[in-house]
Amino acid sequence: MKRRCEICGQPIPKERLEALPETKRCVTCAERNGSDVHGKRSEVGMDPDTYRDLLGATRS
Repeated sequence: MKRRCEICGQPIPKERLEALPETKRCVTCAERNGSDVHGKRSEVGMDPDTYRDLLGATRS
């Protein structure tokens, strides 16, 4: 049985479900309304100021 988009009701393509198994939206609805798939937040193991400094650093 194909999974259908929670917004428009159209079938979600097999390729999309293979790439994003937890999605409940078709590509068109995800582009219009935002994705329903959210990445997990991971800790960086350092304080935010140090992390910002590292992001802004340039190689010499």
